[in-house]
Amino acid sequence: MKAALTYGPFDTRVEDIPEPVPGKGEVKVKIAYCGICGSDPEIYEGTFGLLKAPWWPPAPFQTGHEASGTIVELGPGLLGDWKVGQRVAMNFRDYCGACYYCQNKQEQYCEHVKSYEAGFAEYALYSESCLYPLPDDVSFERGAMLEPVTIAVHAVDRGDIVPGTTVAISGGGTIGLLVMQVAIHAGAARVLLSDPMPEKRAMALKLGADVVVDPLNEDLIAAGMKLTDGRGFDTVFECSGNIKAVPPTIDLAAKYGTIVWAGAYHEDATVPVRPFQMFGNELTIRTTMLAPYVFPRSLKLLSKLDLEPMITQIVPIEDIAKALASRKTSTDIKILVKP
Repeated sequence: MKAALTYGPFDTRVEDIPEPVPGKGEVKVKIAYCGICGSDPEIYEGTFGLLKAPWWPPAPFQTGHEASGTIVELGPGLLGDWKVGQRVAMNFRDYCGACYYCQNKQEQYCEHVKSYEAGFAEYALYSESCLYPLPDDVSFERGAMLEPVTIAVHAVDRGDIVPGTTVAISGGGTIGLLVMQVAIHAGAARVLLSDPMPEKRAMALKLGADVVVDPLNEDLIAAGMKLTDGRGFDTVFECSGNIKAVPPTIDLAAKYGTIVWAGAYHEDATVPVRPFQMFGNELTIRTTMLAPYVFPRSLKLLSKLDLEPMITQIVPIEDIAKALASRKTSTDIKILVKP
């Protein structure tokens, strides 16, 4: 089968490798689509912080974790009533359920996690715990958006949004636009989105933003204060992963506001924080890590969110290295890879 293998920085190759065989509790899925995540270009460049994690596989390794497809083979010892031909979307992490973190409602820190990040391929294996049946009204394209939707749902959970909340979002990529849509569904009444790319600002307006700002050529703070009558935003999300976009999130927040840093920043990056500003305004800064316990809720949202406009390109797997190399400067929002 064809699969994308990463040998090192800037060295991703599509090669023929043997098809995987499901073991106990696993199924084999024919991949329909697998999305390129914001972390994938960093993996391609060799700068992603988790490349140093003890559970990360040695090179050459497979990647791809935003996948949908069809079950084609069942392994032994399955507990669920899975069937060949069943349409599914997948998580890519199988949690042990027995370590301290799993038992303490923090599965994203599982000490014995098994990664099934291999969706950039014709076929991939998954633990049955990673599978989510796709409803009939949800396409494979939408199904491939399940994992990024979970990231947005977890971020919105961390943002404490209630009906009538004012929200600012930094970054109009996949996660920023999904956070915006989920926040609106959760009750956000006034939404500002900031992004330097006009294509992404236009998409944000189409999907429900009240105001969009070009942070490189406009006064972001002034625009935010104008929208909120000078009070600032109840919740501010940073979704771009650009460390330069982090400090303004604090200045955009209202008194008693919540700031959620949802980007994946370089491990050595730092930002200035003024303790008196935090004290005087009773601000809360939160971060996000993956998406614990939100896949069932996110699956229900797949038919409710406006996802098709966000899928701006579908590329064959043969072109994955080209797509990864150009991703950071591309105006595309979500690129799906089709094996």
